[in-house]
Amino acid sequence: MEKIYRAAKYIRTSCPDDESQYRDSIANQRKLIDAFIQAHTEIIVISEKIDDGYSGLFVERPALKELMSEIESGAVNCVVIKDLSRLSRDYIEAGRYIRDYFPAYDVRFISVDDHIDSIRSDGFDKTIALLKSIFSEQYSHDVSVKTRSSLDAKRKQGKYVGAIPIYGYQKSVDDKHQLIPDPNTADVVRSIFCMKIQGMSAAAIASVLNKSGISSPLSYKRKHGISCPAGGYADKSAALWSVTTILRILRDENYTGTLIQGRQRSFSYKIRNIINLDESEWVKIENAHQAIISRADYEAVQRILAIDTRTSPRHDRVHIFSGMLICGCCGSNMMRKCAKYEEQQYIYYYCSTGKNGGCRISGSISEEDLMDIVMQRVKEHIMNIERLNASISETQIKEMMRTELVQQINAGNVKLRDLHRYKLHLRNSKTEGFIDDVEYQELYDFYDDEIACCDSKISALYKELRRADGSIDGDSGWKQSFLQFAYMEKLDREAVVKMIQSICITAAKELIVNFVYQSEYEQLVRYSTPGGCTVGEKKPQTKQ
Repeated sequence: MEKIYRAAKYIRTSCPDDESQYRDSIANQRKLIDAFIQAHTEIIVISEKIDDGYSGLFVERPALKELMSEIESGAVNCVVIKDLSRLSRDYIEAGRYIRDYFPAYDVRFISVDDHIDSIRSDGFDKTIALLKSIFSEQYSHDVSVKTRSSLDAKRKQGKYVGAIPIYGYQKSVDDKHQLIPDPNTADVVRSIFCMKIQGMSAAAIASVLNKSGISSPLSYKRKHGISCPAGGYADKSAALWSVTTILRILRDENYTGTLIQGRQRSFSYKIRNIINLDESEWVKIENAHQAIISRADYEAVQRILAIDTRTSPRHDRVHIFSGMLICGCCGSNMMRKCAKYEEQQYIYYYCSTGKNGGCRISGSISEEDLMDIVMQRVKEHIMNIERLNASISETQIKEMMRTELVQQINAGNVKLRDLHRYKLHLRNSKTEGFIDDVEYQELYDFYDDEIACCDSKISALYKELRRADGSIDGDSGWKQSFLQFAYMEKLDREAVVKMIQSICITAAKELIVNFVYQSEYEQLVRYSTPGGCTVGEKKPQTKQ
């Protein structure tokens, strides 16, 4: 009597990064296996196991585990697959199944495309099967290398290669590698940054969004059928705005139009462990897509996040100078205090260290005096920027900046050539007895350090030159951070964080306001002042 085999069909597909890459479909595999089984009446199909979207390099596949359970329970004694790569692309694992596992449970193993059937001694060659598995694994390695190289090339070209864009963006219909603002969520991102600049905490922002019924990133993806990665926040039933979500958005530089990719990488094509790369290894391309948040607003928010500020229990916003005031003597933060006198409330700031802690600044400064002095300094600074801006065009600034950078690069290259020449002469100096072994090694190490330092400076200058050449209208966006407040009548938190880095209190009613973009301002002063920048100018010759 012919033996009846209780068979399980096993089907696996992977999801390649390149959609044009060949991909066996579930329907095609099923059709091929069914055609084989129809020609073999001794085989009865008991079950069908499908691992859709799983790489053959890994054995941790749910359907494969179910198949192993059915084999070990005795429910299945025959396994039919399309080809060996469906079972595994790891030749060690494939060999273990073929050589050890299936024979141990008296399982008939059939690979249709490979013409392998374990009950046919003339057609089943374990050595050939293992060789096929080795070639299959090498194929996976080659695909992995090519895919990684292709993705790295696209990243460097400013093309988006991720699967799911960050909240606020969507893929362009015309170009899947181009991000465009999502009309449904971009304004939410803008409002988050705006609320933070106005002094609200991350917790307060999350509360406002939740009360307004605005969908969180996870909830938005679920409602619109956008796939979410398994694990972590995606598995939480409650999809509300949280402090973590708000801070993640506020710290994401992608919203400025700078595309940042390649922050992580798998250890190898066979190991799924993800390693975080150093920031120097990230691929950052400026102006890769339309910005949702201006560079000035983004930098203002990063300054706010770097300040240790707390909101009052009775308020959802920080005070106007929170985190900005520093004692000019000891460097401690100035403390805000409210006092009442004859039904009047007085607010003043004082050094948290105090005399007992060694601070030499005595007394305090009232919030009213502080507001008046800072307002005056801000107006003066804005007026200076307006005057300087009118005295020189952006084109002139850009040309002068480029000329100066080129001159610095040329000077750096001259110094670099000299250092290499000095280093080459050291051996002759040692041979001729001008220096001993100790001096030789000391000078050799010294020149090595100097060459490395010079190389680094030249690279930084070239980077600045590329930025200057690629900038639009001289990259004058920083000026707008000040000029937008030219007609401001009252100081508020937004104006403070956008224009001021810190305020140093040196004495009662005496302070120093440190503005943001100070280096850009000093550069503008230098280029605008007659004789302030002599780059490219010929020096007058004096008669002997």
